[in-house]
Amino acid sequence: MTPQLNAVRDAVEAWSQADPSTWGTGLSTAGARLAMKTAAKLVLDGELGTPRGQPPEAVVIWCASNVFTAPLEWTAQFAALGTKVHLKAPSASPLSTQAIASAFSELNVQAHHLDHAPALKLLEGADALLAFGSDDTLAELDSQIPSSLRRSFHGHRASVAVVSGQNPTHIAEALAWDLVLYDGRGCMSPSAIFCLGNTEELAQALASALAKVGDTIPPGSLEPWQGPQWRSRTGRARALGRCLEGSQWAVCTTEMSELEPNLPRMAVLHEIHDLQSLSFLKDLPLSTCATDLDCSRELEALGFHRICTPGDMQRPPLNRAHDGVDVIAKLSIP
Repeated sequence: MTPQLNAVRDAVEAWSQADPSTWGTGLSTAGARLAMKTAAKLVLDGELGTPRGQPPEAVVIWCASNVFTAPLEWTAQFAALGTKVHLKAPSASPLSTQAIASAFSELNVQAHHLDHAPALKLLEGADALLAFGSDDTLAELDSQIPSSLRRSFHGHRASVAVVSGQNPTHIAEALAWDLVLYDGRGCMSPSAIFCLGNTEELAQALASALAKVGDTIPPGSLEPWQGPQWRSRTGRARALGRCLEGSQWAVCTTEMSELEPNLPRMAVLHEIHDLQSLSFLKDLPLSTCATDLDCSRELEALGFHRICTPGDMQRPPLNRAHDGVDVIAKLSIP
């Protein structure tokens, strides 16, 4: 292993031991530490330093605030390739991004807490941009940067689980971690769970699993808009379907409808009778599908870029096509 790779691995290890309690991640301290441990392991278990062309000399990573660990894997990969990394920290929660830069300070990684307009100046010294955020933010950014700048943009996407309904206890325990990790934040958290068959046993098992995990990994506080949404959705489920609810979690079983924004520790369960029932998903920007079925071809046809087993939705492998894109290759010179 080269000295550069050793230094990157040391930086990831150092970051994973930091205290996230003051970073404003939106998670409980236990939840943030679980996220850090998970993200660090994914990087350390992956293959770093594999070029796909000539790496950019300098890259700007435009960070979003929803998943505070997201910049870690890209910082590690570009640092391993010798690229200078500028992290544009999200305005709402810059401390977590600054912590990554601090851990990588000897590897030409810097964090910048700047408003949108001043942050554009970072691009003057870069030859590539990797950006995460809302679709509106990315559209605005795209209109303001030179056409010659290599870029990879990643906006809103939705993820779901499609399960058989068999062995409900095992499936529920796995799905509970998909729901608990990051408290439903990010594109890889399940917005809905579609069950082929009766949902009653799975709903009960999910309720037990969420309650059990919550004893050791409590959720963060609800954001102001989430409280009314929570009451509205649980009330609708009680009126039109079924709702199992604890002090920090809920399992709502309802008729299939459009996907709604994720809420922390809320499992939205729909009974379906065949995969053709999911054809409406083709119209949505999709990310990940977790399944225990042998139906990868059918799910890929719907537009999912990543198929995994339940429990691994928010544990994506390091060297993957993110949203169907080989990011390192796209930002490198062929």
